[in-house]
Amino acid sequence: MPDGQTQVKLYGNVRVDATYDFKGSNGSISNGANYPLNKDDPRQDSLNVSAATTRIGLDLTRPTQYGDLTGKIEADFMGGNGDNGSGTFRVRHAYMSLGKWLAGQTTSPFVNTDTSPETIDFTGAVGTGTTRTVQVRYTQPINAQQKILVALEGGDVEKVSNAAGGSRFPALTTRYDFKTADNKGLLQLHGLAHENRVAPKDSSSEEKFGWGVGIGGKYDITPQDSVVANYYHVKGDGRYLSYSNSAYAYDTTTQDINLGEFDSAVIGYQRKWSPILRSTFAVGGIQYKDDSVYANSNLTNTSYNKEIYNALVNLIWNPVKNIDLGAEYTYGQRETFAGDKGDYSRINLLAKYNF
Repeated sequence: MPDGQTQVKLYGNVRVDATYDFKGSNGSISNGANYPLNKDDPRQDSLNVSAATTRIGLDLTRPTQYGDLTGKIEADFMGGNGDNGSGTFRVRHAYMSLGKWLAGQTTSPFVNTDTSPETIDFTGAVGTGTTRTVQVRYTQPINAQQKILVALEGGDVEKVSNAAGGSRFPALTTRYDFKTADNKGLLQLHGLAHENRVAPKDSSSEEKFGWGVGIGGKYDITPQDSVVANYYHVKGDGRYLSYSNSAYAYDTTTQDINLGEFDSAVIGYQRKWSPILRSTFAVGGIQYKDDSVYANSNLTNTSYNKEIYNALVNLIWNPVKNIDLGAEYTYGQRETFAGDKGDYSRINLLAKYNF
């Protein structure tokens, strides 16, 4: 840079995805939670392609009297419909950090990025969390193996579109990390708390507390074999974990907020067959409490699921440096609160150049 002190590193990837849906196609490379129900005789044998998952970023570093000031800007083209030649520029990360403090948009401490399996599918296993929020975060190291992260996160905390109002306060998220001394194992504990609020008028409002806890781990059994797993229990949130429903159902007659409550679990195993060939098998699922007012309120809502899961297996080939070529098969099923089911079956092909 012109100041002679700021270092800039360009990175990213050029990526092309192709999916072929044998059953339950939603016309997208992304596996949303609302693929068609079997009773609707959904279309089958559908091809979709995309290059919108291509990513570009900048890492910036500048020395100061308080330590290195760092920054990151990263974006892709999945801000809207990224299928079949379409794509909208989207900010993924945009933050700065100095010492123990960070401000800007990046991955939430509540989600399980570090303990999720490697998949080709852009959305990943059901229950995977990749949510990136605007936050102010503080990191406190305990020792060489342990640290605690605490963040205040704002912006669409509840992610509910059919009710006026919105939380008055930022969400509070936390994460505790423990790494084994040999770096083979990682344990993480996650926490979340935020307000759910509906305020159709200034003189009337309803608030209920949303919260979540999670635990995740990763362990390298051998240099060639590793496992990951995580589990969450969440009430009154639909933002942080993929494939979850909205945080609550609002009854306009009684003006009550009825919170959704669910458990999620993800498990994965990776095998490195050789220095250039690796595979992952993963299963993920979410299950909601179905004996609640929330469930009864959504009996006719076909986009809300009582439970949803998927299973994925892939093979990724690294023929030359920075090139990944892969194939993955996914099978999934969802069931609505009314008991209607939808199945999908898919092959996903990947070509990616990392730089």
